[in-house]
Amino acid sequence: MTSLREIIVILSDLKQSLIAFHGANPVYPQPNKSETMARVEEYIKLVVAAISRGDWPLQLPIHGSDQMMTWKAANQRRKCLLLFHLLAKSHALLRTNTTSTKRDIYYEDVSIWGNQPVLDSTVTQMTRLLNIPRRCLNIGATSKGLVAGSLNFLDGDGKLVDCQSPTGILIPNDVEKLSQFRSKAFHILLVEKDSTFQKLIDDKIESFIGECILITGKGYPDVNTRRFLRRLWDELQLPALALVDADPHGISILAVYRFGSQNLEDIEHLSTPQLRFIGLQPSDIEPLHIPDEAKLPLTQRDRSLIDSLVQRPSFTENQLLHEQLVLLRRLNCKVEIQGLTKIHPQFLSRTYLPAKIQSKSWI
Repeated sequence: MTSLREIIVILSDLKQSLIAFHGANPVYPQPNKSETMARVEEYIKLVVAAISRGDWPLQLPIHGSDQMMTWKAANQRRKCLLLFHLLAKSHALLRTNTTSTKRDIYYEDVSIWGNQPVLDSTVTQMTRLLNIPRRCLNIGATSKGLVAGSLNFLDGDGKLVDCQSPTGILIPNDVEKLSQFRSKAFHILLVEKDSTFQKLIDDKIESFIGECILITGKGYPDVNTRRFLRRLWDELQLPALALVDADPHGISILAVYRFGSQNLEDIEHLSTPQLRFIGLQPSDIEPLHIPDEAKLPLTQRDRSLIDSLVQRPSFTENQLLHEQLVLLRRLNCKVEIQGLTKIHPQFLSRTYLPAKIQSKSWI
């Protein structure tokens, strides 16, 4: 049986190897408030001038590059007007030193936006055009992720937040304003689902793998959860281990945390490349003799997602991750983390995770 002391030593070695391999995350300079306002004003003038001249197709330069953003189709005229509306909204937020979430902006003008995805795509379009992270434009996101365990910090108002909670606490919306992170943890355990997160708390997972910080994005992670994980590495340099379902969607979620979203990473810089995949790995399915009732056949959607993932550079350049996807395709089945309870109700906490860490079976 793996001793707690052995696990702590292994995690300490992992921390040093990650620091040596990755080094410090790059720091990307961000424009200050006056620079951001000036840039927004510049693009408001460009849009107004183009609309006034009746330019169509409409072309605008992407800031800091020689690329252009183009609107061609007739049905994209409305998108240009929505972009102008959002630029004006962002300028007002910056001028009044206030922050608003996408959800708030949507419900302020439901008739203008029509539906939330339209606003979401316009926000992405605006950040790409200005080449500025959304947080610099005072447009935030509503957090849904939770954190629990050995961690405390000061929030944006300077109040102490203690994460030692039996149910976890909501990750704050203003992740950039958090400060003075303190922890006695040896690592971070990133969990795909809220149900597994809660079970690990109930099982007192720290008794089996040492003091840790538990995080869940409750499925596909929001921006704040991803940014929070990145900040924890930057501030504390604790090794982070990901626990996701052995299915293509779980591995896709792992990829978002580790490599970033294909839509946002080049601007938002939310990824945590130091994150390691501890489980549930497809290569664990057969050795663990997981009961058949815990296995589900892959759907056509699952197979299509695998085919898409294996072509991404982040997987083609990482042979071990690539092999996990190929194996999942061959097994033609998937297993959720909860499937481990079919072996024993506490198999995940008492046996699986300690053994995986002891054997250094992360990818």
